[in-house]
Amino acid sequence: MAQGYRNGTEAGFDLDGWRLLVDGFREAVVVLDPDGVARLANSMAAALFPDVRVGERAPEPGGRRQDLGGGWTAWYRDADELLDRLSRRLVELTDRAAAVRAVVEVAPADHPVVVVPGARGRLEWWRRTPAGDVAVSRTTRQVADGVPGLAAVLAREVDHARLDEPGEGPWGLPPGVGPPALAVPLTDGAALVCFRCSCDVPMLRRFAERAAAALEAGTRFGEQQRTVEALRSGLLPSSLPSVAGVRLAAVFEPAHRRAAVGGDFYDVHPREDGSAAFVLGDVAGNGIEAAVHSGRVRQSLHTLLLVEQRPAQLLHLLNAALRAAGSRLFTTAVVGNLVPVQSGGLRLALATGGHPVPLVLRADGRVDEVPVHGGIVGVLPEVRFQQVELSLAPGESLLLYSDGVTEARSHRDRRELFGDERLRAALAACAGEPAEAIAEHLRRVVFEWLGDTEHDDLTLLLLQATH
Repeated sequence: MAQGYRNGTEAGFDLDGWRLLVDGFREAVVVLDPDGVARLANSMAAALFPDVRVGERAPEPGGRRQDLGGGWTAWYRDADELLDRLSRRLVELTDRAAAVRAVVEVAPADHPVVVVPGARGRLEWWRRTPAGDVAVSRTTRQVADGVPGLAAVLAREVDHARLDEPGEGPWGLPPGVGPPALAVPLTDGAALVCFRCSCDVPMLRRFAERAAAALEAGTRFGEQQRTVEALRSGLLPSSLPSVAGVRLAAVFEPAHRRAAVGGDFYDVHPREDGSAAFVLGDVAGNGIEAAVHSGRVRQSLHTLLLVEQRPAQLLHLLNAALRAAGSRLFTTAVVGNLVPVQSGGLRLALATGGHPVPLVLRADGRVDEVPVHGGIVGVLPEVRFQQVELSLAPGESLLLYSDGVTEARSHRDRRELFGDERLRAALAACAGEPAEAIAEHLRRVVFEWLGDTEHDDLTLLLLQATH
């Protein structure tokens, strides 16, 4: 009785006969007994019903259902469902490695391997491990030449090939799995190799076409991202250096956080004699165009510092350089020099070009404005720039900031700005704190004021004299 039940005789049909029939179908077929145990699965089922195992329970595997009588059911899936599943998996992938990994995981074979070009003229062999993970090995191209038929597929000279000899390829074949394998081209120089393939050649080629489109998109996007990162790295503020006698801290919060660049910038340039030049500036606007222009300003300043150290004269030279380069965006900036004093503290010289006046936090909590003014940089041929000198005792700090701080709009009332008085009060509350703590406190206060609302580029630079 039980044997007959397993063979399907109680339902009035012969499973062995059905097996011969459905193995020739171009769609996946799974037959379940009344207890939901899979009793039959054709070769396509391995690809389209990957979770079904003959002899194990598989209730409601999904797909098109047909009642066979006596509680027995058949479930069908068309081959296009495999392609749709691949497309859904790949549509949001924008990374080449992730796309290759997904192709290996979804490929219709017991043991798929994707061979793709790698760095320095080598090949990468991506394969599914017995544990279900994806592993990669790297070899020279000569290894592929040693596998009869594979080189022709990689070169797209044929639309498929049967690989009878594995050569020395790092296939990572599990026990009991070996040639022959079916190979089809992917992108240029790439191929999908399937050991124990679950579908025929036309189906595998359709699978490979969709996989190839995803690999090409991932490759293009990856190249674009590398280009963007290379360009963006030159636009981001440099790491703050170590300068004897000074504690430095900064806040850089661009308006476009996703791009991570903006029109604000700052730099500190130490010199061999122990002094240092520093700058904080703001290019009109925000986003990529402003960031590119701020990069030009930073590079110009870096070059001009080789021939001029006086802040006011440096701004005159920068104004001329930007105008000569055809600058269309105006720039505001604070430029200064600092010299550590042997007995402790700092001596500074400052000049500003159209920028908010710097603030000094004294040891007793008093906040002083630095009385220095100047015209906008990069627009007019004749501009005046003032220069002042001041001293910081040990523990006192100089704050440079962009107007995105004082012009931050309240999340409660977008007409109300953070303003100068709130900034001065927040700074005064930090008396006796180290530079890093002051910068973080100011950042927190401003963003509590902003809430989740949009903001302009926000930048702070703290220079604190040490003991």
